[in-house]
Amino acid sequence: MRLAILSLFLVSAVVQAAPLTLGVVLDQNESITDFNTTQRYRAFTNEVERALGQPVRLQYYTRGFAAIKHAKDGTLDMVFGPAQVIANVSKFKFEPILKSNATIAAAFVSGPDYKGTLGAKSRARLGVPDYESLMGSMARSEINSRGLAKSDFAEIKFHRMAEAPLYGLKLGRYDLAVASAEEAKTWTAANGGRIVFTGASVPLRALTIQPETVSAGAQQKLAATLQKGNSLNLALSTATRADFKSVASMLNTTPTSLPGAKIISAAEAQALIAKQTPVYDVRVKEEYETAHVPGAISVPYNEGSAKEVGFDPADDQFALNRLPKDKNAPFMMYCDGTICWKSYKSATMAIQAGWKNVYWFRGGFPEWKEAGLAVESKKN
Repeated sequence: MRLAILSLFLVSAVVQAAPLTLGVVLDQNESITDFNTTQRYRAFTNEVERALGQPVRLQYYTRGFAAIKHAKDGTLDMVFGPAQVIANVSKFKFEPILKSNATIAAAFVSGPDYKGTLGAKSRARLGVPDYESLMGSMARSEINSRGLAKSDFAEIKFHRMAEAPLYGLKLGRYDLAVASAEEAKTWTAANGGRIVFTGASVPLRALTIQPETVSAGAQQKLAATLQKGNSLNLALSTATRADFKSVASMLNTTPTSLPGAKIISAAEAQALIAKQTPVYDVRVKEEYETAHVPGAISVPYNEGSAKEVGFDPADDQFALNRLPKDKNAPFMMYCDGTICWKSYKSATMAIQAGWKNVYWFRGGFPEWKEAGLAVESKKN
């Protein structure tokens, strides 16, 4: 009798268990109102459900930022989407398990009459796919990494329709447009012009899992099932966090140059510290207290402005009065790596305020740790 009651209890617990939630970030060319699109993803969700042996709820996203936010707050257990979303949710303990064999790269294409480059003060009119799309994200990353500001262009316009930039280029509306490398090659063959720059290739789509809610055994079974075949007709291969490290670094990446400052490596930072050069950690207080470069002074940068070269300091808050009173004195700033803009912005504000010997440790705390250097902590 007890055995029967226990069995009934276990069955009831399984039935009543909350379903896992799969977040699907639609491609810019996909629509939630399209029957074929939703049919494919419902079938895909059923395949995931059967492989895991438990209910799975499907949640669509047309905006990558919304999916990233829900991954952060624990709403999602799995995310299927483009590379930039997968790279971003990795910050919240998600682990990629599958990636598409198909890859994609962003290209900047010029019209036949444009002789300029993707450079400073080009005054080019630039058309770009949606701001949050993979192409839009990669385009913004390239612009930022070159240290270009909006003022270097006559116009930068983002489009919800992926084909709009190339269409505008054909009409003469733009001088430059962003498209996939494959589309760029086809367009220039038919219309003239040239490919000004092509970025690195990244996986077209990927699946990432929250290990705290999907066990290692379940992950392996799911990966094996979807690799054998899936309703999306995507050839998939095993993925790890390392596959998206370059993607993470290229998204919202800080510029590789900063006029008025010297960019330094971890070894150079260590040498400066040995010379008693002041070091400022501009991350939030909690991050500083968890671990920081030995001897670093916490001066948090309150960031409200856009992550771009031409940011507006008026939208931010930073205590410049905490810096050395002697504006010829050297000092160093760092934050959370190449995708963290706080040290770039604080260094920029210091330079604009008249400090002459600013060292920017662009790789920041992640590079310091990767170099195997000692850290300090305020938490016991």
